[in-house]
Amino acid sequence: MASASSRRTDRVSLTLLLEASGTDSKGQEFKSPARTLLINRGGAVIILDQVLTPEQFVHLQRRAPHESHRKGQVRVVGQFGRQKDGYLYGIEMPDPSMDLWGVEFPAIAESTEAVARMLLECSYCRSREVVHLNELELRAFETNRGIARHCKTCGVPSIWTQAPNEDEDKLAPRKRRGADAAGAVPETGDQRGRERLRLKTRLTACIRQPGEDDELAVCEDISPVGMCFRSKRRYAADAAIDVAVPYSPDAANIFLPARVVYSEEMPKAGLFRHGTEYRRIGARTR
Repeated sequence: MASASSRRTDRVSLTLLLEASGTDSKGQEFKSPARTLLINRGGAVIILDQVLTPEQFVHLQRRAPHESHRKGQVRVVGQFGRQKDGYLYGIEMPDPSMDLWGVEFPAIAESTEAVARMLLECSYCRSREVVHLNELELRAFETNRGIARHCKTCGVPSIWTQAPNEDEDKLAPRKRRGADAAGAVPETGDQRGRERLRLKTRLTACIRQPGEDDELAVCEDISPVGMCFRSKRRYAADAAIDVAVPYSPDAANIFLPARVVYSEEMPKAGLFRHGTEYRRIGARTR
């Protein structure tokens, strides 16, 4: 549904507020609020309370005042269901140079040292990047809820924190220092070598499984090939799940497909411990 190049970037669960305009399936002009559920470099899944048809074009513009210059025509790929506030549509950008999201997406990580992925925001200029964290960076984030890294826009080191979702109450302009910012999973490589990177944590994780409500869990350890978590719910061995760690309900999150390797009961705690490994899959849809 998307081009191979756009699929080779992470998909980020992030709310960005939009204004959509165009014509509906009956040819009637409309202008309506919309929002994203997932974004990647070349497209998104959005919620819009209008009936659209596949292959038609609609105009999207960011509603946040400091991002209102981000706008353009996008193509509707298809409808994927409905929520209480609108239909779910997959959209893609026909122009590869279009930058609706203001996010820098690297290619899917090939590094054997990447243990987590996050969408981070510079505390100075608000530039955003999907960042693949190594063990030391994840430790720093767990301790400080942010990491120090060089900002390409500011040209100096700055503190980067998890990018927040947009909501109606936070649409006021933000001052910037500096200029405006214009599925696969990690390659397995040497499994035994990468397991040595396993990092003990107490990070919050979110476990997602089709047909079930999302569950928050405690991540006990994490490595480039998987993670271990404890939860109230028991997941069967070999079950397919999606996991996001670190997870924040008010910020951007990146879910990775995983497989439950083992499940064991923790009777004294009334919980279950699960070991998972990330799944390598080919072309992924949004």
